[in-house]
Amino acid sequence: MIFLFALFFISALTFGATAYISSAIIIQGREKEDTITMEEMNNLLDDVIAAIKSDPDPKVNGIDDPVWTWNGKNVAGYTVTVVPISDRINPNLVRKNVFDKTRLSLLFRPGKNADDLQQFREDSGLFLGEGAFHDFFGEGMLKKYFSSYGWANINLTDEFAARQLGTILTGDPIKGEALREKIRILLIDRRLMDRENLPAFLGISFEELFPFINAEPLMNINFVDPLILNELIAYPDYHVRHPQELFFEIVSRRKTESLSTEAICTILGIDESNPLFYYLGCITWFWEINIVAAEKGRSQRAVLCRLPIETYAVEAMPEYKIIERRFK
Repeated sequence: MIFLFALFFISALTFGATAYISSAIIIQGREKEDTITMEEMNNLLDDVIAAIKSDPDPKVNGIDDPVWTWNGKNVAGYTVTVVPISDRINPNLVRKNVFDKTRLSLLFRPGKNADDLQQFREDSGLFLGEGAFHDFFGEGMLKKYFSSYGWANINLTDEFAARQLGTILTGDPIKGEALREKIRILLIDRRLMDRENLPAFLGISFEELFPFINAEPLMNINFVDPLILNELIAYPDYHVRHPQELFFEIVSRRKTESLSTEAICTILGIDESNPLFYYLGCITWFWEINIVAAEKGRSQRAVLCRLPIETYAVEAMPEYKIIERRFK
């Protein structure tokens, strides 16, 4: 799991006060207060994570999950918010066709397009924060529709971005190029790769590439923004019949129930042979947990990720990792 920390996010733990205080006694008191505050925040964070792990149906993340009792909750002056942050478009990995064949192209700033984005990644590399993409999307658009927190699905990742990601993960440009070639072949053959066959497909590089590259659906249909949901369902090559009607049905149903994989396939009339299956699932992979003590002027932000499972462990309980934690 070393790569998990090295590739995605560098944890920054900031302890103590940062302001200049002239009196040593005051400094000591402030540090003691900060230590207590951080301990209390950590305890709350543990409780929120425990709620995520206590989900009675871990195969589906939805509105009835125990963690949502924490969202907006105030405990002894600490306010907690929980945000799914992987149910968006990853600007590092998204293919051009998602923009070119949908109205998502309107998210670009004037004068920018999917070709520009692809070339930017080829020239500049992959970025952990969305800030690198400000030239392509307005700040409001970035925050609402995009996130760099997310895994790479073998069926949906841009082949050139995959080459860079493969090179980073393996430390070998030859293996990175081999990954790009595998994805190119899938595209030419119009073939999709599922979880069961992924290890054989990736071959000797599987242990180096997994879990960062996998075959799990990218976004949770229960939380994905309506604009993204609508455009993906209406994508012409996915051949969903009556997409507008089905969009309204999904938006309506997810307000009162959590949609499972089976429900998604039934509503949309799709299966694993349709690329849409790999876009819209029912698991959220990355969560942002914020704990704010407004009166104390302190806050904590943590990012929790859920690890995809390997084929042989399909019935195993989910494994979670804190990959980022920052105190202010």
